[in-house]
Amino acid sequence: MHQPQRAIQGNAGHNERRCRSCGSFVTPEFTRVFGNNDDEVFGCLDCMSATAVRNGNARTQTTDKSLK
Repeated sequence: MHQPQRAIQGNAGHNERRCRSCGSFVTPEFTRVFGNNDDEVFGCLDCMSATAVRNGNARTQTTDKSLK
């Protein structure tokens, strides 16, 4: 039986569930909501302020560190 593509992506390794900036674990839900279209995050609540994350700064590789 064929599995939906999203379910296959959900089984990705732990590297996919880590902040690309600091390496902290992030949940699949966090990457889905605050990450880019590839479910990557370049900032999390461990290395960035909640305001910066909420404003979309976790989506891009070049983050504004002054919002930390």
